[in-house]
Amino acid sequence: MQSFCYLLLTGLLPALALARHPERLTVYWGVLANQDNGRARWELTLVNQDTVALPASGWTLYFNFMRPILSESTPPSVRLTHVNGDFYRLEPTEAFAPLPPGGRRTLSFESPGPLIKAIDAPSGLYFVFRDAPDRPIPVRDVRVLPFASEFQTRRHPADRLPVPTPALRYYRNASLRLLPADSLTPVVPTPRQLTRREGHWTLDRTAAIAYDPALAREAAFLADALAPLLGTRLRLLEGAERPASIRLRLGAVYLPDGPAGPEAYHLIVDPEAGITLTGTDAAGAFYGIQTLQQLIDPSFYRQTSETIPIPALEVRDAPRFGYRGLHLDVARNFQPKEVVLRLLDLMARYKLNRFHFHLTDDEGWRLEIEDLPELTEVGGCRGHTETEATCLVPSHGSGPIPGRPPGSGYYTREDFIEILRYATARHIEVIPEIDVPGHARAAIKAMEARYARLKAAGRPEAEAAAYRLVDPADTSVYRSVQGWNDNVINVCLPSTYRFLEKVVDELRRLYDEAGAPLHVVHTGGDEVPHGAWAGSPACRAVMQAEGIDDPAALQQYFLDRFDQILRRRGLRTAGWEEIGLIATEENGRRVHRPNPRFRDRGFLVYAWNNIWGSGAEDHAYRLANAGYDVILSLASNLYFDLAYTKHPDEAGLYWAGFVDNDAPYRLEPFDLFLGPIQHWLGHTLPPEAFAHHERLTTEGRRHIVGLQGQLWGETLRTPDRVFYMAVPRMLALAERAWAERPAWSQIVDPEARQQALQAAWNAFANRLGQRELPRLDALYGETAPYRLPPPGAVVEDGLLKANVALPGLTIRYTLDGSEPTAASPRYTGPVRLEGHGEVRLRTFDTNGRGSRTVRVVY
Repeated sequence: MQSFCYLLLTGLLPALALARHPERLTVYWGVLANQDNGRARWELTLVNQDTVALPASGWTLYFNFMRPILSESTPPSVRLTHVNGDFYRLEPTEAFAPLPPGGRRTLSFESPGPLIKAIDAPSGLYFVFRDAPDRPIPVRDVRVLPFASEFQTRRHPADRLPVPTPALRYYRNASLRLLPADSLTPVVPTPRQLTRREGHWTLDRTAAIAYDPALAREAAFLADALAPLLGTRLRLLEGAERPASIRLRLGAVYLPDGPAGPEAYHLIVDPEAGITLTGTDAAGAFYGIQTLQQLIDPSFYRQTSETIPIPALEVRDAPRFGYRGLHLDVARNFQPKEVVLRLLDLMARYKLNRFHFHLTDDEGWRLEIEDLPELTEVGGCRGHTETEATCLVPSHGSGPIPGRPPGSGYYTREDFIEILRYATARHIEVIPEIDVPGHARAAIKAMEARYARLKAAGRPEAEAAAYRLVDPADTSVYRSVQGWNDNVINVCLPSTYRFLEKVVDELRRLYDEAGAPLHVVHTGGDEVPHGAWAGSPACRAVMQAEGIDDPAALQQYFLDRFDQILRRRGLRTAGWEEIGLIATEENGRRVHRPNPRFRDRGFLVYAWNNIWGSGAEDHAYRLANAGYDVILSLASNLYFDLAYTKHPDEAGLYWAGFVDNDAPYRLEPFDLFLGPIQHWLGHTLPPEAFAHHERLTTEGRRHIVGLQGQLWGETLRTPDRVFYMAVPRMLALAERAWAERPAWSQIVDPEARQQALQAAWNAFANRLGQRELPRLDALYGETAPYRLPPPGAVVEDGLLKANVALPGLTIRYTLDGSEPTAASPRYTGPVRLEGHGEVRLRTFDTNGRGSRTVRVVY
């Protein structure tokens, strides 16, 4: 009895009860309104379903929340502290009364900016009790209340974009129609020239692959790819002239406008002679193999067959752009090696050839660096901590338990080498990103841990501080866009450049060991907050020595020095658009224009900030016209972490609008201002809105060297989310990066151009729904769960009518209130409904996996 009283009085009894039964505390989160003053009003409700009270004191609730929380909105019963980044803690004040069993307590807050989606909810919630500080207790039951009113989903008073309802989807899909399967181009991305011939050639187990000795790797790849389909591995014969039904060669490839350059191929499938594939180089032969695989009907990927018909045709093909990239952020949320390999495999299938690997950021350092173990031991770990001596604080809902993905994790040297070799075998160049000088908090904290370890061991100051990234006397005050107040490395310390040299040299060793090419290092360079370095004595000394007046100009000083490090090692500097821009005043406005200082340094600049209606839509063209090589990485079309639609249950960010499947397809790299263009708030922008924006010059076209899709990691909390957000959008990216300029983009009349675009998109959407997504079903099963668009549906005159954004996908429905399954009735045409009720519908893939359910009341 005395023990019980002690536990009750100290507050440890609730801690023990919650530790044993964490499901007995439920947290509800709901948005009240997105207000006209730009603030979102929201509520957090604690419901105690235990048999003991949540005490009036002695506990702290920690959580992640991607928006700032206005301190003045905090109710008097709690104390809210912004720890750092998106990490907060909530503690009771003297005004907090115990929460009895069965009781609930609602706390209201305000945040700047809209909150319109379930993904916006606080995440990674956990309790820490005063008498059990080392036993954080995760809250397992967090529920998001419905978004039921327009005030909950309105991003701004001028927001004109409605939440997609089944009816709205139905009418938007109305221009799409199912096309005959034999009318579809059988290859994605579209080849430069495809000529169909009569008949087919039959692939069987007696076939052999003869190959030019320089194509040994490609021949082995083809044999391995066909083996599951045939149940045996075809024989390989070195020498392209040896008798064989499949021949791989190197040679010239001629297109209608002349000889092709790198990565081109010429594929002939002849009913009698078999297959002849000629590549201008090994990459071209590899891409011809990808085309050959797509010519095989998706049904043959589901079982072994003795014979496989391949349609007779001739393809002459070459890429429009030499750089066709996909970016993956594994710093915010770590993704296992197997996920990376699968994503590389998908990239190769659709002829993407650059993998931008975002390995470091504020929330994590994900690559093992020899002799700097803290980078991964501390920088690659997130969990509950008061000091960050052994791990970083939780971010993006990663929770309190150190060592668990997605918050924690890193690639060993062996892992990274395996990734490099896998990519290289598929003609994908891996571009590592070491994000500096901002977005560097994981590295900063890791090197502080190294410093503390060595000092505690009695090592000399010079050794301990050899790779230190902060000036201990720095009093600078700043706040990054993501809420960090200590995420910028000090660019005035010799130890900073010693650290960068160490990391770059280790990268070179890893690439050399893997036999992989390393030509470019992406340095980040973006979003350095105002105020960084202003209070650093070390930087004041450098500014005086270099004649620099503004601390912000130290970013150029840093970029110059880092570029020299890379150039001495034969490497090219890449970075986000900020590395090629400089702030200036024009007509009383602060704008960003190309920086002439670095124009001739060979920088590779990734232009991202084209939010429609922001005024920055022409940054990419300004940079290209000024002589910078530009990768179009445009947020409004190519940020695949943005939500597909405005629906509250469609996860993803939305600061730049929404990016549906057709957004990459509608992009014309050489004419971004082809209308109609939709403002990020939903209304159509007139052509005169861009009258003063810079257009791409003839010389500027030479400097648009490629396209890249971005998968930022804030919301990629599971591997499944990676593929959901990447596909099908990645296929539309591949189409725009590889295929020649689309005919619709060259039509002058706006109405005729829009009609041609819609017809072209309809054909492409059919290719996805009828061929490519079923192929992915057969190849990857449940391991690459791409997004299935929910159906559109209406009831008109007693008839249920339904459609889908990718014709060819299956729609199933129920009338009894149950969730549709793969066994539910298939929608094939209008269905007569009697009386009143509710129809539920889902889109399904060929494996029986379903989309989000939609409901229509009749």
